[in-house]
Amino acid sequence: MTEATKEIIKFGFKKMNLARIEAKSMAENIGSQRVMEKAGMTFEGTIRKGMFTKGRHRDIKLYSILDEEFFYKINS
Repeated sequence: MTEATKEIIKFGFKKMNLARIEAKSMAENIGSQRVMEKAGMTFEGTIRKGMFTKGRHRDIKLYSILDEEFFYKINS
């Protein structure tokens, strides 16, 4: 999953010329958070009660990566 995430990020920056890519996961989904971290994304914070699903409010973790961070990491 990490390799697929890296390829999506690469496509976004190289082909779509994006400046920023962000991703979110529910706070209890540790696996998704690890994938984002391994793909080079940075944890920005928790959106408390950011989503209402399955009858309750859930906290959301927000990660992002900027184009300059991506290009620095692939060139170092």
